[in-house]
Amino acid sequence: MPKISLDAAMYKVVLLMALAVMLSTAAASIAVGLGTLFIIVWSVRHKKLPPFDSNILEVLAVYLVLQAFIAAMSWEPWNSFREVIGEVHRLFPLIFAMTFIKKREQLCGVLIASLLAFLINDVAGIYQYVVKGEPRAFGFNHTPTFYGSFMLMQLPMLIYMAKLEILSTLWRRLAAFTAVLSLICLVLSMTRGAWLALVIVVVIFVALEKRYRLLTAKICAGLAVVFLIVALASPQIQERLSTMTSTKFQSNTERVLMWKAAAEIFRDYPIYGVGQKMYANAYNKYYISKEARERAGVIGEVGHTHPHNNLLHRASEGGLIGLASFIGLYVYFFWKFYNQYKREKIFAFGAGMTAILILAGLQLEGLTDTNMNQVPIMREFWLLAGTLIAAENITKR
Repeated sequence: MPKISLDAAMYKVVLLMALAVMLSTAAASIAVGLGTLFIIVWSVRHKKLPPFDSNILEVLAVYLVLQAFIAAMSWEPWNSFREVIGEVHRLFPLIFAMTFIKKREQLCGVLIASLLAFLINDVAGIYQYVVKGEPRAFGFNHTPTFYGSFMLMQLPMLIYMAKLEILSTLWRRLAAFTAVLSLICLVLSMTRGAWLALVIVVVIFVALEKRYRLLTAKICAGLAVVFLIVALASPQIQERLSTMTSTKFQSNTERVLMWKAAAEIFRDYPIYGVGQKMYANAYNKYYISKEARERAGVIGEVGHTHPHNNLLHRASEGGLIGLASFIGLYVYFFWKFYNQYKREKIFAFGAGMTAILILAGLQLEGLTDTNMNQVPIMREFWLLAGTLIAAENITKR
């Protein structure tokens, strides 16, 4: 397969991913499988790998080697190794997008495909809440909480598209309209952690972009007034707001019990934890509190499978090695995005800033839920990360 054919084939794979990741897990899996097959065929014929970014590959390699070590020491190594293989699978969209989006037309094509997927997901969520009467919108995602995570990724991406001059006026206006819908959907998801994360993300933007503090303050003030009016008319929103700090709300008390259990697991297995995918086994069989009401057989066959906190999840399943590798991986990408942002300061809302806000939003929401191990969320994040990394050189040209 000639190089130009690989590039053309892989661009179509990335395009399919941009459309499918948010809407269909099966279609996204097909795209990943096709991309992997194309690269294997090319590598066999040329007896070398395509020219990926070596620094990022080295960071990912170190991270995955540490994950493999944790899996080898797991309570159930086979199940843990399956999770590691799954994590490798989730990283492919980053490599594909970063490597094979090379031209302005390709970048525009992927952004437009993502925009259409965002719009469809928004319309689905609003339909569920307004027409079907669902208590919380969830779109094409498994749960309203995951839907909130997707909205935290969509909003910065849509603002970036709305200001990106290489897109036509029509697509930029559609991106701005979809951003409004995504903000509505974030509210309708009733995901409290995502609400708080958005507020802090805005603070991060204001701290970095001093030029837009006044404008951002005016926009946020207007949105706050609108949210207040909507909340006064919506008993569901009022209820969700009132439970944020309640010590009697079951979801809150259960989270605290799971956090305590995760800390106990970390204390008992401080170096390499109990192994990937083993929190459910450890918590539901050995570490669950007598006060916990949400138990296996009550909420489902296996009970809770994660402690609703990314850091405690990694600490309990991977010990110090797992926690340090998790933090190290995302600190590296924060650093990479921040350097990109500094190079792009001439732009009002560049790709680096967009990537920073997406990653910050996910990690902040991850303090009250485990979102950085979910297949659809991680595929979408890594696809957007790769697209935004690729966008820097393209928009320069």
